[in-house]
Formats: sequence, structure tokens, C-alpha cells
Amino acid sequence: MSELGPVLVTGATGQVGRRLVSALLASGHPVTVLTRAPASVRRLWPNHRVGVHVGDLTEAETLAGLGAGIQTLFHLASYTPRPEEPDLYNAPGHWRVTAEGTVNLAVALAEAPIERLIYVSTVKAMGDQAGSLGRPASAAMPPEPDCLYGRAKLAAERQLLAFGRARGIKASVMRLPMVYGLDGAGNLARLVEAVAAGRFPPWPRLDNRRSAIHVDDAIAAALLIIRHPETGDQTYIATDGRTYSTRWIYERTLSALGRPIPHWTVPLWVLRGVAFAGTLAEHRLGRRMPLTRETLSKLMDDAWYDSSALRALGFAPRHGLEDEIKRLAQRLETGPAP
Repeated sequence: MSELGPVLVTGATGQVGRRLVSALLASGHPVTVLTRAPASVRRLWPNHRVGVHVGDLTEAETLAGLGAGIQTLFHLASYTPRPEEPDLYNAPGHWRVTAEGTVNLAVALAEAPIERLIYVSTVKAMGDQAGSLGRPASAAMPPEPDCLYGRAKLAAERQLLAFGRARGIKASVMRLPMVYGLDGAGNLARLVEAVAAGRFPPWPRLDNRRSAIHVDDAIAAALLIIRHPETGDQTYIATDGRTYSTRWIYERTLSALGRPIPHWTVPLWVLRGVAFAGTLAEHRLGRRMPLTRETLSKLMDDAWYDSSALRALGFAPRHGLEDEIKRLAQRLETGPAP
């Protein structure tokens, strides 16, 4: 039997979850996944390599028997807004799936022989002020999240940490910033594609600071936290230890595409005007716009986070954003590998 025993993974078919499951299988861990789409699980892991519990976090009755024999939990499940939902971070489904669904999960696992768990959360649970100052997760009186997505994640974090304390088991939280290395998915890939297609303007020379992490490093961090003997009842932030500005990403993308860097930039007041108009249009039309005030804030503001607590455990990230930008640019030029 592996040192983690039988493992349960929620959110297994997501971009991070599927890679985590594959890493666990490669290490010889027996894995069961909670899913609403068993056919997707079988496509990802054929030959019945993964146990399947068909259920929905929002439907408590479907979770009966979920924890039978489970010793380790990786909880990654989250709500994915539908394409027609314009306000990604305030979609009502976040609370129903993430906050209420985690309560249902804890109830379903009340009698399970779980010894350890980790909740893979987001830096959005810290509130934007914490990110802009790069505070550790343990900072006193952190600001409350300013969106439903962040509030739901924070509620789920608190629920699972309380579950761990009540059961006397090791429960931890890992918060992630922007994740890259997702085979063409994610915010970074969309930004690189926009630059390549000429849809991203010459960006102002703003020295904002943002954190990120490669998906493989995120998985390595989760495995380190759940295996480490001193991580119980703790919250960690996982980053690649570097900071990136939007201007830096823009310039590196052009260089990776073999294009010159323009000598001019779009005035900030123009971007703000377009973002304001995009926000109005999004609310009136009920569909997403390419640039809104929220999008502009993400591109301009600081979102740097202190991952020193994780490094103190021995975490050493292996990837950086520059190599990923080069890989994405090459992918656009040559197409995905067969």
C-alpha cells in the first residue's frame, strides 16, 4: 500500500486535477474520483485504472458511501461559469458548488477513515489587498475577498480546516495564483494568443508584480504538503518564486514570436475608457466583453504573493514563465504536437 493509502480526488477532470490523478497513478497510489461525468474519466484513464464515484457536490444524497476506505483527500472541485455568464467571479454557482458543496462533502466523509486532506484553493480567497502587498497567508486580519468566487473558496477552506481539527487529522490548504503549463488553456495562453493575433495592444510600461506557478510545480507542492509531517492546520501559497509584469509578458511574447517591440504604447486613459465601455456592454448585453474594468484591473494591478512558508518545507519550483511563453509561441507557429 502507498504511504497515502487509498486516495479520493474531487475535480479530477479539471486542468490541474487530471494531472494530479495521473501523477498519483504513476506513483502507484490507488485513486477514486468523484465525478458527474464518468465517461470523461474513462477517456482520461482507460482500462479501469481509476475508481469512479458518480455524484454531485450539490446533491448530498449522491455522496453516500463516498469515503469508504479513503485515507487521503485531494479536494479540487470548483464551479466553472457557463459561457453566457458575463461576471465570472460573481456567478451564483460558485457558492452553491464550492461553499455548500464542501459542506456536503465534509458530511459525507464524516465516518471515513481519512488521515489527511488538502484543499487546493486560490489566492482570490485572500482578497486583492493581500495579494498586492505580498503578505503571507498567516497575516493578521487579512481583507475579505471582494468577489463571490473568493468568498466561496474561503468558506470552503475554513470548513475543511475545521473538519480536520474536529477529526484530529492533518488538513491543509494550498492557494494558487495564475497557473500555466496547461497545454494551451488558461489566462497566459489566451494572452499569448491575443498578442500573436494582434488583438493585444502595445501595453503601457507599468511595473506591476504578479505571481504564477507551473501546473507541474503546483502538483509537486500539493504532494509535498500532504506528505510533510508538519503541515497540519496550515495554509500555504504556491508560486514559482518570481514576479512578472504584464508589460514583461507582452515583450517576452513578441520576442518569442520573432516580432519587434513597438516604440509606442497605448495611453492608460484609452484602456480605461475602453474597459468602462466594455463593462457597460457586458451588463446590458449579458455576455462577456474582451476588456472590462475587471479585466483591466487584473492586467494592471499587483497580485504578488509570499510563498516563503512553502519554500521552508523544501519546495523548489522547476519552471518559469519565460520558457512557457516560448513554448506557447512555438505551439502557435507549428500547431500542437500530435
